Amino acid sequence: MGHSVRLIIGREGGIAAFLGAWPGARAVKLKDEWQAIPVDDALYDAVVAAHPDALRAEALDFSPPGLEAALAAATAGGGALAYVETEYFGGTGGQSAMSFVDGRVNMEPEGARGAGPINAALRDIGVIADAEMDAFDTIGLGERRSMTDFEPEGIVRLRGKVALEPAPAPVVEKAYVPLWKVVLVIIAMIAVGVFIAVANP
Repeated sequence: MGHSVRLIIGREGGIAAFLGAWPGARAVKLKDEWQAIPVDDALYDAVVAAHPDALRAEALDFSPPGLEAALAAATAGGGALAYVETEYFGGTGGQSAMSFVDGRVNMEPEGARGAGPINAALRDIGVIADAEMDAFDTIGLGERRSMTDFEPEGIVRLRGKVALEPAPAPVVEKAYVPLWKVVLVIIAMIAVGVFIAVANP
């Protein structure tokens, strides 16, 4: 199974400041108070247009040039944001990440074939891993495996789940004949039988 995402991760002030600076961006709730801003085509193009002379950090494969300046500006008033990207398929691939705290780079852009930088960047911005989980899974990034999982409709594999579940069968109450009616019919049949036997000796 693959995993391919490009996200800005944060909470409260950092996310609000970034959304305020980039009106076309939107946030998706993750676990606890964490949120993700998908770096979709529209946001990518907007960041590049705002920083036409910027270069992409060598360690990052997919971030828009100028994203570092945008993250620094969004955290300048306080707060922390991380940029994370993954590209895995069939167990092979890599990931890259960087983090900004209080307007400065806290973790330089770092890439790796395998695993590592994303958890480091998430810890830098304050993610505390649950027991037996890493920071990545603690905030729910393992549940959303592609950029389409960050669309407003929600996680792809869960879309329409309610509609696909069969509706419960309507409860039909069985009609019962009262015992007194059954007894009355039996008595009537016996009486008819006795009458026929007496009438035809």
